[in-house]
Amino acid sequence: MMKNLLTIALALVTTFAFAQTFVSTTPENKNVVLEEFTGIYCGFCPDGHVIGQGLHDANPNDVFLINIHTGGYANPNGPSDPDFNTIFGAALGSASGLAGYPAGTVNRATFNGISPQGSPGTTALSRGDWAAASALILAQPSYVNVGVQASYDMSTGILTANTETYYTSTTSNVNVLHVAVVENNVPGPQSGAQNYNPGAIISGPWSPTYNHQHMLRHLMDGANGLEFNVTTAGTFVPNTHTWTMPVNLASGQSTGGYFPDLDPTNMDVVAFIAEGPGEIITGVQAQVVPIFPNAYDANVTSSSSPDVMCATTTDISITFRNYGNQPLTSLDLTYDINGGTPATYNWTGNLGSGAQTTVTVPNVSFIPQPDNFGNPGNTVTWTASNPNGQVDQNTTNNSSMNKFSHKDASGDIVQGISAGNISVDITTDGYPAETSWEIVGEDGTVYGSGGPYANQGPQPTVNVAVPGNVCVEFILLDSYGDGMCCANGVGAVLVQDANGTLIFEGDPVNLQNFSSIPTAFSTGAASGPAWECSPFGCVEGTPGLGIYMSESQCESDPTTGCYVGPTWDCDPVQGCIDVGTAGLGTYNTEQECIDAATSPPCNGAVSINENDANAFALYPNPAQDVLNIEGIFESIEIYDVFGKLVFASDNKSEVNISALANGSYYVNILTSDSVIKKKVTVAR
Repeated sequence: MMKNLLTIALALVTTFAFAQTFVSTTPENKNVVLEEFTGIYCGFCPDGHVIGQGLHDANPNDVFLINIHTGGYANPNGPSDPDFNTIFGAALGSASGLAGYPAGTVNRATFNGISPQGSPGTTALSRGDWAAASALILAQPSYVNVGVQASYDMSTGILTANTETYYTSTTSNVNVLHVAVVENNVPGPQSGAQNYNPGAIISGPWSPTYNHQHMLRHLMDGANGLEFNVTTAGTFVPNTHTWTMPVNLASGQSTGGYFPDLDPTNMDVVAFIAEGPGEIITGVQAQVVPIFPNAYDANVTSSSSPDVMCATTTDISITFRNYGNQPLTSLDLTYDINGGTPATYNWTGNLGSGAQTTVTVPNVSFIPQPDNFGNPGNTVTWTASNPNGQVDQNTTNNSSMNKFSHKDASGDIVQGISAGNISVDITTDGYPAETSWEIVGEDGTVYGSGGPYANQGPQPTVNVAVPGNVCVEFILLDSYGDGMCCANGVGAVLVQDANGTLIFEGDPVNLQNFSSIPTAFSTGAASGPAWECSPFGCVEGTPGLGIYMSESQCESDPTTGCYVGPTWDCDPVQGCIDVGTAGLGTYNTEQECIDAATSPPCNGAVSINENDANAFALYPNPAQDVLNIEGIFESIEIYDVFGKLVFASDNKSEVNISALANGSYYVNILTSDSVIKKKVTVAR
């Protein structure tokens, strides 16, 4: 009986006709497996991503990508950065002779006429050689074919890959089967994204936030793979590989960053045959198919909250999927911040199996907590329950927790900054087009910005009007991600208020290797003179940015063109008239003229009181895209600082100024009998 069982087993291995299901049995050429070594702070790596993706797109059934994060460029740059390293990356990079980024091995092969990055015999190639090497591989016959299918059980958390290997001819080489798990659509930071792959930039917490693809997450049979001993023509070898997928890959990672949750619905498996630790002969890829065994299973995948500067409210978000095999139409989402009183959001909608959505609850109040040794001090917890009003059949995936910082509570706010002009002085390095900045309020208002720049060296000082009692951030950006120092020239940055109080100072030490440097500060109450003399008369602007405390003070200064003296006189025919030239009349106002006249027609003229400028208000000031005007008027005119009319409108109280560039403008408010002059700043 034992002999018969052994005979059957051998027949399954050597005679494919009784067991073959999805592997090709026809002799084929080799497929390409491109293992690309990359990192989030590698400025040229997005260019490698574009090249690799182009090779796959041109050969979707023959070229497969595995992106391996390893080395210094892949390490997190602080606790808010994700860690995409794996326990396999360093060894794979070392074996390839990796000498620069981005690099890639094409089937771990060596090529005549194509030099590797490292010493002769190593396999890491620069990105410019991938296409030529891939073409050489695709033209070669393969002695083996491999097929793969994969699924993920949403209830057990087990990923299963079934492989089938078929030998179309005999080889004497030892063969090793590897099954790599790769994940797509993984958000994270990425240097050089704007320059080399802007199409991959998505919304998210990093600047920029990048949509990573083909990211190596796991090797299902470890670094050594599964060795084959029978490799003769006609051999058919089926195998089953399993991985109990953790929530994240914290084990064995580099220190410093957080570990993004794994998403089985965005995963592929790449199965490939290699000759021992050497050349890959061929490979194939399959998408992981999710299996939903439960009718009602709500899976909370993640939650998030933005860091807060000074506010005591924040927006909190939760992302969840339907892991049930029935449409999800309702769900109770219970949340709290820092253990406060729980509240419940009753979600309704329609999610099919595997579909996900994100819910955001705005302006949730909380008691701010300081950070603890650099770790965010405020905690948000979420719990999902009652999918479709039913009992959730898998409660192990119903909760999420995230943390966020409160900069003021943590002492990370530069205090004592005077409202008014904030000066920004920048000296660019050898790549000025990579440098930009903005000053943005906690509410999203952009008060000022600058760059990218055209020339290396000192740039003109920019003064940004920031109102009182606000929390804002000065954000310094480098699009390439290598900072403003040092090999390509030394940059410098100085940001301070009008009193010289330092907000941010950049030097060769802190300007190295950054994509974004935010510095938060708060302003005190706005005070000081607001009025000034413009080409159109006295105008009122932002407190602290003018010369005069009032309109009358401005008009009484004889040293300026805004000086207003007596201009009204009694004309025997026309009555009280405005001569129009300061200092040439007898009376300051029409009413003074009427009151002083003892006979008609002057004492019979209709009196019209001067309009009070305080009866009109412009807000917000500084403004972005919309300017509101409060008061009764007939029309408005807006002039630039050179006296050019740039906008005119009728008596609309809400005016669209989105077409105006950042800067200062003079606003004439025309009533039935006068012109009120004010100043507004456009900053976005």
